[in-house]
Order: sequence, then structure tokens, then C-alpha cells
Amino acid sequence: MSTIIDRLQEFTEKKPNAAILFDDVYSKGLTYAMFDDMTGRVYAWMKKKGLGKEDFVLINLPRGVQPVIAMVGVWKAGAAWALVEDTYAPERIEYIKKDCGCKAEINGSNWEEIMTENPIPGHVDPDPHDIAYAIYTSGTTGNPKGVIHEYGNLQRAIDSIKVDGKASFNENDRLATLAPMNFVATVIVILACLNVFCGKNYIVSYAVIKNPTALAKFFLTKRITITFLTPSYARKLGGQTGPFLRMLFVGSEPANNLYLKNLDVINIYAASESGYAVGFFPIDKSYETCPIGQPMVDTKIVLLDEDGNEVAEGETGELCFEDPYVRGYINLPEETEKHFVNGFYHSGDLARKDENGNLILLGRSGDMIKINGNRIEPAEIEAAIKQVLGIDWVAARGFDLNDKSFLCAYYTADIQVDTESLRQELMKRLPYYMIPAYYMKIDSVPMKANGKMDRNGLPAPDISDFMSDYVEPNNEVEKNLCEKMAQVLKLSRVGINDDFYEMGGDSLTSIELITACEEVLPGLNAGMVFRGRTPEKIAKLYEDQFNNEEGNPDELNALSMESPHLLTAEQLYMIDYQLYTPDSTMYNLFSLMKLDKEMIEAEKLCEVMETAIKAHPALLTTFDYNEDGDFIQRYTPDIFQPITVEKLSEFEFKYVRDSLVYPFKLIGGKMYRARIFETEKALYSFFDVHHSLFDGTSLKVFLEGVGKAFMEIPIDPDYYYLMLKRREDAVNNPFYEEARKYFEDKYDNVEWSCYPNIDQNSRENEMGELMASLEIEQPQMSAVEREYKISRNEFFITVAALAISIYNNAPNVKLSWIYNGREDMQNMTTVGLLFRDLPIGIRFNDDETLRNVFADVHEQVQKGIEYSCYPYVDLHNQVANGESAYLLYQQDIRDMSGMDGFNIETVDVRQNQAASQTILDMEILDGSDGLQLMIDYAASRYENESIEKFEQIYIKLAQTMVTHNSQQDITIREIKAKIKDEKNIFDIVKGIFSRKV
Repeated sequence: MSTIIDRLQEFTEKKPNAAILFDDVYSKGLTYAMFDDMTGRVYAWMKKKGLGKEDFVLINLPRGVQPVIAMVGVWKAGAAWALVEDTYAPERIEYIKKDCGCKAEINGSNWEEIMTENPIPGHVDPDPHDIAYAIYTSGTTGNPKGVIHEYGNLQRAIDSIKVDGKASFNENDRLATLAPMNFVATVIVILACLNVFCGKNYIVSYAVIKNPTALAKFFLTKRITITFLTPSYARKLGGQTGPFLRMLFVGSEPANNLYLKNLDVINIYAASESGYAVGFFPIDKSYETCPIGQPMVDTKIVLLDEDGNEVAEGETGELCFEDPYVRGYINLPEETEKHFVNGFYHSGDLARKDENGNLILLGRSGDMIKINGNRIEPAEIEAAIKQVLGIDWVAARGFDLNDKSFLCAYYTADIQVDTESLRQELMKRLPYYMIPAYYMKIDSVPMKANGKMDRNGLPAPDISDFMSDYVEPNNEVEKNLCEKMAQVLKLSRVGINDDFYEMGGDSLTSIELITACEEVLPGLNAGMVFRGRTPEKIAKLYEDQFNNEEGNPDELNALSMESPHLLTAEQLYMIDYQLYTPDSTMYNLFSLMKLDKEMIEAEKLCEVMETAIKAHPALLTTFDYNEDGDFIQRYTPDIFQPITVEKLSEFEFKYVRDSLVYPFKLIGGKMYRARIFETEKALYSFFDVHHSLFDGTSLKVFLEGVGKAFMEIPIDPDYYYLMLKRREDAVNNPFYEEARKYFEDKYDNVEWSCYPNIDQNSRENEMGELMASLEIEQPQMSAVEREYKISRNEFFITVAALAISIYNNAPNVKLSWIYNGREDMQNMTTVGLLFRDLPIGIRFNDDETLRNVFADVHEQVQKGIEYSCYPYVDLHNQVANGESAYLLYQQDIRDMSGMDGFNIETVDVRQNQAASQTILDMEILDGSDGLQLMIDYAASRYENESIEKFEQIYIKLAQTMVTHNSQQDITIREIKAKIKDEKNIFDIVKGIFSRKV
């Protein structure tokens, strides 16, 4: 019998270079050949350890493509896996590891080792009744319980979501995987997508999933055609699924009153104990109680009464279904015997059949709860609360009122409960969806006649008990917040002192609140809601940021475009540096893209480029002086020039392209160039813009606009001039003075070492560049980020500072880092120089632990962002003298994801008259080629050998700090010793190239 592994092998042989799996790391996609190779390495590692049939392996990898590689690699060995996510509490992970009796673990620490194995072709042929995987779900004992699935369920999962016997997916489809990786629904859609030739699966990060606006943008830019969502989240998207989505699977909770026109919406019913879709129902209209349909696979379903007898037609009974490929629960024989009876799983769901034979769910017969699609056993929550509070009795009950699901916890002990502290402690033990919204003290426990607790008798919380005395709003912002909070929480009214989270708000409803406020409070973000909690405090945070602006952003932006504006401090510093080497192309940001003539017409390309340029006012901006001699910028649409197709031969174009890059005229000149060339073989699009009006994120925004123009989709509004107005106004805000004081108190009056010591002084500004791989794998980075609770940016800032300290033999190091400055959705769609230069100063003490250094850097980064309105670096640095080295971590800006699917190739272009932008820049490029270190430096001040030495110190430090991330007590002295102990330290990097321009 053909298996999913056989079909993958067939697809690999047919089209090895087709990309099929995507995530933040593999943004360009993992091809069939790469997938086969990597799963073969997992298989080889398994075989080396003697692991095979009936052996469990724990998969503990960051969300993304890697868990899928591990899953299939384990299946190639004929073994079984259980999967945990890095968002799980450590106690939960440890319990699952022990409970399943795993004989090995695949995690971030050994992934690199596994990937060095020589891949083994082929696979073990399993018996349909061999164990394939275990899904862990909430348990009645206070611990999660694992459900054993056999290999026969893999094909059953694929067949269960076929439409009229045909696969739901086709080779043109793009699936977005949104559910947790260990959900049955996720396993089903992953298998179904892998089963289709060239089906593409985008595994979306939680950061995007939790933001409906970002998710809608993701659907658009990646042209997603199929996904699975809970009905709750589908409603929160408000139909913003983009023009490409054609099929939406929903499940995990009732899909009542859910209907989306022009979209195939399929309601599926599956459980951790099924492994496949037991119910399948195309939603053809809005249903008060939406059916779950019928199974698409050959399985038997019965509805039983309390005595185990089938109910009469049309009557309600417990839904029980047959599943020959599920063994039951791991190490829970009594639970297995209770729920798996005579080959049928007793689901605990009450259901009946309608006149068409479709099943309709009517509720639960037992204690299990579903919150926002997540299945929960109260006992697990109760055990965690007992442990935290140190009390003997706790009960939990779920409620589904006014289209909102929530949990309430009850206790009888005579204690004072600090609910916020309790929530923080529970977050260490339970997933976020299992944290109760309310905590109630009750005098007595409701009981049934048989002496058992009557869970349904536990009182529903009166939300008014959790509200403060009503205080009406004082202004329009507070009024809007109170009204929208009441709307999303289904309350009659909310006062300015009422706590959003105490009233039942959670992560999902905070997103709903932001969406509801989009028109009246544009720019409101989740951080404001989380920090402020009450309408009064949230309003204060909002007003502090937006300076009590009157009018909507579009009107304010249009008004701001009518007046000239001073250059920002970041722009001024850049222009000063440009004038230091006036005839150079030091700040030209350029790209040349080769496009397929068969896919795109030259005239159409000109048209969409013109549309994209006109949509971004920064590109139609000129610089000048005002009466006081200050640099100003103004919107000058008259500088726009139509783009025409320039036809020439490939031979001629080779010579033309070397003359494309040349200096811009800074005063009064157009600061961008766009040209389209057509040869006998291809189209070429050249775009060049001055850095003072464009940053790395702007390139992505601009390309997304070009892509939308191709598809005749409106380009998102650009608020460049509103951003300028807000930055000007910020100077007069008291917070600006507070920020200035913070930076000056923190960084002034200290003798800092700010860059690697130069070899000689020179007025020349020659540029040099070094580039090398850091030889650090993504799982290693993820592990160190989790271990130290730091960001990737903070890790590389620390490495840079310590490298300078070692190179200069100086304890105090200050450098600058780049923050992209895009704090709300308006700025996310804006082209311009929005980034902020922020300082980091570290006083290295050899006896200090690395953990403490990381904590210091983390705090400085957070504070720097908080106070970024004050441009400390650009006001205090001096061009060519008294400046700091820079560290910039960024996703590869050469990523053309905004033009995904247009078959684009980037072509190298000569940079004429280049010069160094700073004394030394360290850029960490995080792209499809792995982590790369690129150093741009003033070659007139450094010898090549000196920069090579510094680069090698940086690389060795990064590798050492990643390797030793588990040693909590490692000190700076010990790190330095490890560096010095390495022989031939300056020979560790191969293939380094250096060039002077």
C-alpha cells in the first residue's frame, strides 16, 4: 500500500527543486530535495541510535519547518513521535517526556548534530497498527494525557478532508498553518498538503497569528489559498482574508452564525482521539446551530443514551465513533477503558442528526471545556491553582456566554488572592488558554444527590463584582475605549477605572478591542492595552504617543504634505556624512532585478512602478534650505517623471548597467531613479534611492506595493509626512525632555571605547568590506534566546560590544544599534527613513556573568525603544570623529517576498564612487543562506589584517556564547579564556574575502 512517504519520494524524483515548506527561517522555501535530504538525516540518526518500531521520540523544536522535518524523519524510521512547543511550561514538557517513555529527544541542542548525519534513502515499511504519534491533550488527573495513533490513521487523516472524493489541495495551493503544531487539525492539514504534488505550506509564527492585521497582510503577500481557523478567529478577521483565499477549514468549536460569501468554508469535527475529521460539512449559509456534517471516510458513528443504547432517529445522544487505529491513552488503562468501549470512542459530545443525516453538536455530557477552540480538562487547571495557592480545594468551570468563552476558578479557603500575581504564576505551569479570567470565593460547594460535586451548579461570575465603582470618561479617547471595551466584553457599560483583564479580557479579546478601535483610535496597539489595562491609563498612553491629534490620519497626513518640514536628526546626520564625501554614492540604495518577459509585459511593469512611486510621498520629496539656513524637505510631486521602456540588446545592457549608479543631487534634486530595460531575453527593473528617504524596511514596503499594483489591489496608505509632523511635535512633549535626561544620565561623562582602535588617521573615506558565515544554526540561536530571555538583536549587540572590548583591551564599550522605528500599522506601510539610532553602553567586569550582561543589554534595549523619541546618537556623534560603531541585525532585505511568484532574479550592479558610511558597521544578515556577518569599514583608517582579526574575534565569541548557553554561571573572564585557549584563532574562518572599493 502506498504511503505518504512513498508519495513524497515520487514527488521528489519528479520535481526536486520545487519549494514546499516555508517559515520565517526558510522564507524562500524548503524544496523536495532538501526535505528528503534532511528527513533522511533524521532517519540516519534514529537508526544510529537503534530506534525504530514502537519507539517514541520527543520533538521539541521551535515552531516552523523543523518539526515537520522531524515528524517525517521519525516516520521514515518506522518510529513514533510526541511533540511539544517551546511555549509550553517546563513542567509540562518534562511530564510528557517521561509519560511517553521517549528513548530520545530531538531539540535545538542536537539538531545541528543530527543534520551532520549522512542521509539514508528509503524508509521502513510500518504495519498499519504500529504507533505513529501521540497527541497530548488536557487530562482529568491534573496532567496532560497522550493519545496513541497508529500509522493507519495517516492515510485516514488525508482522506477525511477530501471534497467529493478529490483532494482539497492542488499544486497551486498555498496553505497557511496557524494552529499549534501538536493539534490533530494541524497534523491533518500538514499531511493533506504533503500528499499533493507541489502543495505549499506556510507555517505562520505566533507573532503574526495573534495580530489580525498582520495576518491579513500575510495572507495577501503570500497569496494564501487555504487555511484552518477556529470560528472565533475567523470572525475576528472580519472577512479580511485577502483575494486569494478560496477555502477555509474551521473547527475545534461551534461554527454557529458563521458564513463567508465567495469562500468555501468547511466545518470539520475532529478530536485528539480521532486523528481524522469525523465530521465534514460545507457551510452554505449561516446556521444558528451549524452542523458538523458526516464523515468522508468509511467509519461508523452512533449516538448513545446514558445506558449505552442507540437513541431513536432525531433524538440526542453521546457521539461515539469507530477508530481502529487509536489504541487509547498512554499509561492510563482506566481512562482508556472508560472512553474506548467495544471499538468506539465515547467523545462526551452530545449530538443529534438533522433531516439530511448531518450531525449537530449540542454541548458536553461531561466536565470537559472548550475555550476558543482549545480542549481543556478542569482537573489540570485545578491542580495548578492548588499548587500555587497552597490550598486543598479548587474547581474550574467553563462558560460560553454572549459569544465569549471563558474560565472561572472557585475556592473556599479564607485567603486573599492577588489575581495578577496568580496569573503570572499559572503562566509558568499552564498554556495561556487555560488561565481563568475570574477567581471566585464561594461559601459552599454545590453537590449532586450522589455526593459528587455539581460542576454545573457553580455560579456564573457576576462581572460587576470585578468592576470598580463606575466613573464616567473625561474625554473622547476614554469614551471610545469604554464603549469599545463594553462592546467586545458584552457589558452594559465600562468605567475608566475598570480593568480590561479583570473583566474577562484576554489575548484574543485585546486583539478584538484593537480592531474595534481601528477607526476611532488608529494606532492603538496591544502594548498599550496590556500596560494600561484601564481605559484611563490606556488613554494616557495613547495620548502621550499621538499628542492629542485632531482629525483622522489621512487628513492629518494630507495637511502635513502641504508644508515643509525640517530634516530629522537621523537624516541630518546622514546628509552631513554625505557632504563629508560629496561626490560619492555612499548612501545610494539600489537594486537591479531581472524578470521573465513571458510573465510580465514591459509596459505593465512601467505602469505598476509608476503607481508604486506615486503611492509613497517620500520618493517625491526634495531637500532645500529655509530662510534660517536649515535643511528642510517638502513634498514635490512635480519631480515625477513617467517611466518608459528602454530597448537594447543583452550585449549593450552589460555596459549600461555598470553606469547606472551615480551620486544624487541633494539640493532640489530628485532622490530616486527608476528605469525599465527590455532585451531580447528579459526585462530589467532598476531602482535607486537615497538612504535619507529610504531604509531597509522601506524596500519591503515598496516591493509589496509593486506586487499589489500588479494584482490591481489598492496599495496601503503611506503616512510619511504625518510621521515627520509627529516627530516634530514630540520635541515639545515633556516626555522628550525625560528621554533626553535618561540618555544623558546613562551615557554622558563616561570614557567609552566606541569602535575597534584605528590603525591610522586619514581624511580619505575609502570603503572596505568583509563578509563571512557565522556558522551558527537557527536552532542554536533559538535555544540561547530561550535560555537567556533575550532577542536575537540583543545577542549580537552583546557579542559586538565584547568583541570591541577584547580587541581594544578596554572595559567600557558604547556602540549604536538600529531600531526600525515602526511602532504602529501606519508606519508599517510607510516608505522613508524611519529607523532610530540608539546607544548601548556596557561596563564589562571579568567576574560578571554572561547572564547579567545579557540582562543589562535587554534592559537598555527596552529603555532605548521607550525613549527613542530623543535622537541621542545623532545629536551627540560627530561625523568622522567621535562616532560609534554600529550593529544592525536584519532579515535579509534582498528577500523579494513582496514579489513572491513573479520569478525575479537579483542582478549585481557596480557601485561607482563608493565611500564608507561610518567608521565601522557590523550587519547580521539573517536569510536563506544562514546567519552572515558583514563588516563595512573605513578602509583608509584600518588595515585589512586588523579588520580580519576583529571579525574573527566576533565570530568566535558568537560561536562560544551559543555553544555555552546552558552554563548559567559562565563569566566574562571564562569566555575570554576560551577565546585565548583556541589555537589558530585567526584561521577559524575560511573563505573570507576583503575588498577595497
